[in-house]
Amino acid sequence: MDRQIAKLSKHIVVAGAGGTGRHVIEELYATGATFVVIDRSEDVLQQVSTEICDGKMLYVHGDATADHALLAAGVQRARGIVAALTHDKDNLYVTLSARSLNPGARIVSKVVEDEAAPKILKAGATSTVNPTLIGARRLASELIRPEVTEFLDQMLRDKDKTLRLEEVTIGPRSALVGAALKDTPIRRKTRALVVAVRATDRAFLYNPDPEYVIAAGTTLIVLGEAESIRQLREIVAADT
Repeated sequence: MDRQIAKLSKHIVVAGAGGTGRHVIEELYATGATFVVIDRSEDVLQQVSTEICDGKMLYVHGDATADHALLAAGVQRARGIVAALTHDKDNLYVTLSARSLNPGARIVSKVVEDEAAPKILKAGATSTVNPTLIGARRLASELIRPEVTEFLDQMLRDKDKTLRLEEVTIGPRSALVGAALKDTPIRRKTRALVVAVRATDRAFLYNPDPEYVIAAGTTLIVLGEAESIRQLREIVAADT
């Protein structure tokens, strides 16, 4: 396993395989992401690997707040880090260490107390997520928009289709640069639905017009199955 991890780059490191981390792992595995998990309990790691990842999960048995555990997980080569430990202070340490070891990675940290969020962001996190806040919004949504929440639940639970909202950024040499949406093979070849675009000015345009011209640096927000998204990434990556 150490040799496999040593070969990885542009992967995701998940610090913590507890309640929150387990759900993160489940989503990463369902969408085909490459990742390494760090946890103090080898029993928990093996259990999560067996129950969620068909025994194929790459992991490091150790303390994610320690640099050596992060380095063993290849954090310096990772594209992203998730700090999903139980306590805010531990997620703060993970964020500080990960940012010093990998200045360019995207770091997302769990927060328990609202006042911890600014500290973790200052320590180097790209963004923070408060599970309690997300849970409260979900409770309200169940009352206000039950059909929408049912749709989202079914979308996430269908293991055969793995329907997801994804983002795909257009590179400067992509064959899609300068093309109108209606003239691209996105819908015809992948069946992915472009629900929004984010231009280089960072403004979102929802339900873009078919005449919308794609520029380099534009990010497409698309709804599609995992295989459709893979095909779309191939189309986007093709050089002009």
